[in-house]
Amino acid sequence: MVSCYLTIDDSPSNHTDEMLDFLIARDISALLFVRGDLISKNPNPIINAIKRGFIIGNHSYSHTAYGDLSYKECIADIEKCELEIEKCYHSANIERHGKYFRFPYLDRGNGDRIERHFETVNDIDINSDDKVKKLQSYLNENNFKQPFLTNHPLYDNKSIANSCDCLMTFTSYDWMLTNRHIGQWDYKSVDDLKIRIDNDDLLNNSDGNIMIFHDQTETLETFKSLIDHMVLKDYEFLSYDNN
Repeated sequence: MVSCYLTIDDSPSNHTDEMLDFLIARDISALLFVRGDLISKNPNPIINAIKRGFIIGNHSYSHTAYGDLSYKECIADIEKCELEIEKCYHSANIERHGKYFRFPYLDRGNGDRIERHFETVNDIDINSDDKVKKLQSYLNENNFKQPFLTNHPLYDNKSIANSCDCLMTFTSYDWMLTNRHIGQWDYKSVDDLKIRIDNDDLLNNSDGNIMIFHDQTETLETFKSLIDHMVLKDYEFLSYDNN
């Protein structure tokens, strides 16, 4: 049995409640990385998620690639989203689990969207860029951390294991099937994405895999199909309760 952490980026959407209903029915925990601009317009799905036991992480306010922002703009963007998250926890009357941050597009400040090639960074110091170092220092000083326990080979890389932002070991690429992207990338159907899950040697030979999915208007049915496929294949979805 392969174990995984489920992380979901870009919440809330108009399908967040339905997505969480789906997960609760299968007793699956998730860490939702939320966009502050979307919470400011519609906080109720995130307040409800907190009340239902889901963990909330910061995915920036504006969802702008941080390679396109100055260091000061990045910090302001993180803190603006933090205010929205704190308001949701206050409204839910629940103590916050911890502080977690994921960079938009996994662009950690240097313009490299490493979600698209994360498996290639196993021997690279991903924190070597000066701006990346400054952002890591800020996150460390403000008690952001990764909540994952994993034996995935990528986490043998100390710069990955010791980073203060939440990284990943496997992305679902569900966004490739949205109208804006479909046909432009290697994976053109849900079946393609299922085959990719089945054939990924690192995914299927390590525990504590960190999976990225997305909470967007067009991704719900792909999300359901892929999660049910993993359940059928006897993947174990880990809880965040003890981390």
